[in-house]
Amino acid sequence: MPTPCPIAIVGMSALFPGAPDLDTYWHNIVHGVDAITDVPATRWDAEHYAPDAGRRADRVYCRRGGFVDDLAEVDPTAFGIMPASVAATEPDQLIALRVASQAVRDAGGADRLLADRRRAGVILGRGGYLTPGLARLDQRIRGAGQLMRTLRELLPDIGEKRLEEVRDAFTRHLGPEAPESAIGLVPNLAASRLANRLDLRGPAYTVDAACASSLVAVDHATRELETGRCDVVLAGGVHHCHDITLWSVFSQLGALSRSERIRPFHRDADGVLIGEGTGVVVLKRLADAERDGDRIYAVVTGTGVAGDGRTGSLFTPRSAGQAEAIREAWRRAGRDPAEPGAIGLLEAHGTATPAGDAAELETVAAVFGPPDDTPRGVIGSVKSMIGHTMPAAGIAGLIKAALAVHHGVLPPTLHCDDPHPALAGTRFTTLAAAVPWESDVHGPVRRAAVNAFGFGGINAHVVLEQPARAPAAAPYSPGGPAAVVREPERVLRLAAATPAELARLLDRDDAALRAAATDRAGPAPAGPVRLGVVEPTARRLALARKSVGRGLPWRGRNDVWFVPEPLLGDAGGRLAFVFPGLEADFDPDCDDIARHFGLPWSLSGTDVTVGDIGRQGTGVFQLGRLLHAALERMDIVPDALAGHSLGEWTAMAAAGIHAEDETDAFLASFDPDALRVPGLAFAVIGAPADRVVETLRGQTQVVLSHDNAPHQSMICGPSDAVGEFVARFRGQSVIAQVLPFRSGFHTPMLRPFLDPIRKAAETFTLHPARLPVWSATTLGEYPSRPEAVRALFVRHLLEPVRFRPLVEAMYAAGFRAFVQLGAGQLGSLIADTLRGRDHLVVPAHSAHRPGLPQLLRVATALWADGAGPDTTVLRPGATPAPAREAVHRPVRLDLGGALVSLDEPTRTALRAALTPPPRAAGGARPSALDALGDREPLAAEFAALLDDTAALAADVLGAGHRHAPRAGAPTAAPATTYAPVAPPATPPAGPHAGPAPAAPGEPHTSLRVSLDTMPYLLDHCFFKQPPQAAPADRWPVVPGTTVIGHLMDFAERAAPGLRAVAVHDVRLNQWITAVPPVDIPVHITPAPPHPAGAARMTATLGPYARATVELARDHDRHPPAAWAFPPDQERRCELTARELYTRRWMFHGPRFQGVTELTAIGDAHVRGVLTTPPAPGGLLDNVGQLLGYWIMSQRTTRTVVFPVGMREIRFHGPHPAPGDRLECLIRITSVTETTLEADMQLVRHGQVWAEFSGWRDRRFDSDPRVRRVDREPERHTLSEPQDGGWVLVHERWPDLATRELIMRNMLAGEERTAYEARPPRGRRQWLLGRIAVKDAVRQRLWDAGSGGIFPAEVRVANDPTGRPRVTGAYGRILPDLHVSLAHRAEAAVAIAAAGPCGIDIEEVTEGPDATREAALGARERDLLASLVRETGEPEALWSTRFRAAKQVAGKAHGTGPAAAALKSFEITAATGTALTVRTGGDTCHVHHRTVTNPPGLPPRHYVVGWTSAHQEESEDDR
Repeated sequence: MPTPCPIAIVGMSALFPGAPDLDTYWHNIVHGVDAITDVPATRWDAEHYAPDAGRRADRVYCRRGGFVDDLAEVDPTAFGIMPASVAATEPDQLIALRVASQAVRDAGGADRLLADRRRAGVILGRGGYLTPGLARLDQRIRGAGQLMRTLRELLPDIGEKRLEEVRDAFTRHLGPEAPESAIGLVPNLAASRLANRLDLRGPAYTVDAACASSLVAVDHATRELETGRCDVVLAGGVHHCHDITLWSVFSQLGALSRSERIRPFHRDADGVLIGEGTGVVVLKRLADAERDGDRIYAVVTGTGVAGDGRTGSLFTPRSAGQAEAIREAWRRAGRDPAEPGAIGLLEAHGTATPAGDAAELETVAAVFGPPDDTPRGVIGSVKSMIGHTMPAAGIAGLIKAALAVHHGVLPPTLHCDDPHPALAGTRFTTLAAAVPWESDVHGPVRRAAVNAFGFGGINAHVVLEQPARAPAAAPYSPGGPAAVVREPERVLRLAAATPAELARLLDRDDAALRAAATDRAGPAPAGPVRLGVVEPTARRLALARKSVGRGLPWRGRNDVWFVPEPLLGDAGGRLAFVFPGLEADFDPDCDDIARHFGLPWSLSGTDVTVGDIGRQGTGVFQLGRLLHAALERMDIVPDALAGHSLGEWTAMAAAGIHAEDETDAFLASFDPDALRVPGLAFAVIGAPADRVVETLRGQTQVVLSHDNAPHQSMICGPSDAVGEFVARFRGQSVIAQVLPFRSGFHTPMLRPFLDPIRKAAETFTLHPARLPVWSATTLGEYPSRPEAVRALFVRHLLEPVRFRPLVEAMYAAGFRAFVQLGAGQLGSLIADTLRGRDHLVVPAHSAHRPGLPQLLRVATALWADGAGPDTTVLRPGATPAPAREAVHRPVRLDLGGALVSLDEPTRTALRAALTPPPRAAGGARPSALDALGDREPLAAEFAALLDDTAALAADVLGAGHRHAPRAGAPTAAPATTYAPVAPPATPPAGPHAGPAPAAPGEPHTSLRVSLDTMPYLLDHCFFKQPPQAAPADRWPVVPGTTVIGHLMDFAERAAPGLRAVAVHDVRLNQWITAVPPVDIPVHITPAPPHPAGAARMTATLGPYARATVELARDHDRHPPAAWAFPPDQERRCELTARELYTRRWMFHGPRFQGVTELTAIGDAHVRGVLTTPPAPGGLLDNVGQLLGYWIMSQRTTRTVVFPVGMREIRFHGPHPAPGDRLECLIRITSVTETTLEADMQLVRHGQVWAEFSGWRDRRFDSDPRVRRVDREPERHTLSEPQDGGWVLVHERWPDLATRELIMRNMLAGEERTAYEARPPRGRRQWLLGRIAVKDAVRQRLWDAGSGGIFPAEVRVANDPTGRPRVTGAYGRILPDLHVSLAHRAEAAVAIAAAGPCGIDIEEVTEGPDATREAALGARERDLLASLVRETGEPEALWSTRFRAAKQVAGKAHGTGPAAAALKSFEITAATGTALTVRTGGDTCHVHHRTVTNPPGLPPRHYVVGWTSAHQEESEDDR
């Protein structure tokens, strides 16, 4: 046996459920992401899932597991494989190739690791399962052959030609017939293909040791390294088999979880869930890795393999064999596993089978010893997140353990809230959430171990620990300065489906979040809502929580990026690289980028003086090209390029229009001094281009050279003339500054000096652009013809830079993200142009940090907005791959194994070909089975069965009236929608609105929803309104339970003689409103029968709802026993059933008021008594009301719930009659931030009448003030009254759905029409303003003694001048009131008065000096300065008060808030509570107050100003 030596893990990669790469795998582990899902439809057919049917080999009782279907993509061309051969190749071979290649790249790259390919090997654990390619090959040969034999035997007259047509149609769906498909028969070729494509010339083979395979592969790899035969070995495991045969075996063994949850080491663990995946590690001897300066994740110090020997059964694990493997590994590691502090983390086999967990815990206690006084180590199993990946299970655990050692994080295990009793007898515990791995707590060294125990008694164990700390090797830099080695910055990346879910992920202590941060990056598939925090300090985490809490985008300030709705990726937004031109500041700091990526860079910040046009231009060009190359190495590839001024040249070079060698030659030979144009000057002006052009009108010396942004332009001309215009603009309170450039670029004045550049341009060889380049001259893409490119090149130098219009044009073309590739403030021009619109601007160079850390921020920003950059190349020691020459689309691999179904055209053609001629007698048709039946009794029975089936189908389809037969139609029921036309066998309870009559042959019918057909909906209106209110303002909605009743009725009408006995997979997608009336199409289609034999129909109600209805001749008369809740776990309800309605906890009217007793409530249950109400669906709606009571009484937020789906409802008798009493029992099964799930029973006369499984409600935001308004809108307001007679409202409903509900409660009639007519981005604040006005009016009337007033009784509109006005509605007569409103961000204010009034709200922000100078006169600026000195309050606060006061005065006085008008208003005096504003001879006293956003909203400070002196209204409130 070779002498043990420590083995370093220097590279890793993974593809497991929910994780396309190593980074996401670790992210999911740390954050406890459960990647278990239902089996995809392509894996195996749904009819195999029959949990309630009798035992049979082709039936399984579980359908959940871990799947990678959406992640199984490979770019075959990257490995020299033709895409056409992929379909015939075993998918796991290509996946293993992809993952192994990524592991090699993670380890530093093939050239660095594998210089001598003869000493590089690969060993993979792989089983002999029926993999997808092999299954298709078996179907092609055995399946097709069996089909042919059966058809010949049953239809002897069919003929060989017809049989071949059937065979061809069948096999055509199994992919191409090619030799590659047979390769899947040889398991070892998974390793062989990998070695072939990566040119590994050492040992290459697979091992099959069942579930221990991949750890046995690691054991073999360590021996190869210890003997010296190999210097590098790739080891891992691959498993991608979800064939129904594998599931069948596990189902027959009873090993699958009946609860469909995999819960390792849980007291009630009941079995495994099958997963899949591939993982590969790159191994080297530790001494070699340290010599080569490799990044070392962890060190393998010992491996052990042992067998169980003789046992009672091959499937019964034996603790002694497991213990021997563990002890061998620890002996080779030279350590005692029972020594205190020996181990901090044990990644267990943990299959969650009762026998397996019990045996493993026995082993753990025996080897590692019982608990002692030292802190317990952590035990876990990644199977709780991804399922059991069979031969790849060991490598999945090893990668998890290595990452935990590397990052110093102890990860969680899911679903172990009630641990197995035997766990208490070990020295380990499980974790529910990740925690930092403190080496002083869990031993002096971070040490972990991994178990993998295989079927049949093969056991493997690996011991690994952190490497000894050593200084990182500096990259080799001949002749250069010593490299500065920095610890890579870590980035916290979180992703979720909603901001609320993301907030929950952030709801951990800072230490745990910092532990979750990593120096790796990758996409987070958990959801589109993303958060990235670079170096998550306590301050940044606090900012992140606030940003997520308010739900609005936060892009980059303080290194925090939060994006609730990404712009890139699936959102479809495009990415642009934008290259700056000459900037007033140029101090490039990117030596580290050039050094790290091995890119040419000969310029440093000391080589260039700003204003030296030629040399600075050369530096700008080189910096842009360097950053572009680096970003491409990070897999950040833009959709287009653009530039500002000379930056457009850089864009052309980056796009490949100019060849790199020609560009280098030009830069080397070009004389920078040739670009000096004597006597000229540039100046920047803080004003829009049209204003600058107007000012320049009437003279010819000075011209506009740049239209940069809405608030910035540039001019050029003779120095003296430019200086005069600068002085003129400053006299107008406009910022103006002369710049240190003398080039004359972008003006006609450059024409005499253009020859050097023109000649150079004419000599360049022009190439087709690899990427589109946008021109700031034409505002479109560069032309393709060389002569047109050269002409535009010259125009660009002689015409103004139209950068602002260029950004507008690109935004209109779909560009949403802009990366600035160079120094300076170009990004601020883009941000100014796109202010108020969703966009991302991020610089790839910063004056505040070196180059690599800034690139990490670029990657974080783009990732947060939906992109997938690769930052593994930024880590020290990484060898980035060259920039991509071309972009290849990956090929999605087919992992499916479902049965073949012929396409419709093929089916139709074969049916016609196989249909026998008509019978002569009685219209009956002879069949080949008739003739065969004369000789074979079995054939006669089969023919009789087909005749019975056809007759039954004809009866079902032809009930009521007969449809004309379709040409060529089969005698069986067609798989198309058809009309329910006969009345149900059992009339539904209550007056359901029936379907419209169906014409003969009509494929479907419809349901009329209106108050005429469903008058009971007047008692199911969401909003309380005045009695005389229009129904639309009350919003009558069809209850989801009534919808279910309709679906059942329609299914019954389609199957006379049968009744609906159960409903499955109910989906309630949208509310159905009765005003205005709507006709909803109904489709009824046959579905596969229930395993017990009952018929099923899928009923669809337009886009609103669907369900599968189970039908039988009678109900199941053997219901389950009713539940009983322990008395000590429940208490009396604090509310009576009557108060549930009188206090408007429920909005329902009399015909839906069926909750007659609230009996008892517990932490996870509630029970009550229901009296069947008369409204259709009312009884089931009462069940939902009782569930709603539970959430409202047990939670303080998000207590508004509405049903969205149910897994199953089963009935055990006919519907109770109105007035019947039933006991309702509700058991809560899950409460998340967004959903509430429960199971229910309805009990009548001691017997369960109905049982509900998986009732799911969606939770909506419900701030306490909102709930008060919901219950008594006539007496409460969403706004808060303030001293001074005005009101303030904050938006406390961050999600759109809740806002829509509030809109419908607050607005009425034409107000809703006006709301819906506004652009979506403008609705939010417009609604806030209307709410504030209504509340201000109602508050004033209440103060005057009025009674209840509904918001709908106060209508807000605009007069012809745009000012808001209020009128009464529904008989309400309002006094003559003046109103004013304003809104900013999440706040709105309003005032109502008997006379003219005005109000404004402004956010306190640091405004530019130019803005202040433009708005204030000289005396006002002096007053402002004195107030700042005297009060000590910030200038920004006083400036905001001045601004608000002028707005208020403008509104009240009638001149409006326009800047020009406001210049006539002067602030003459100010105190801590009021300002005096004078205009003409009038004086206006404006009160002011500072207010803030409440907790949960973004931290903002506002100034509110108000007066009741005059009248007018702000244009932005109209």
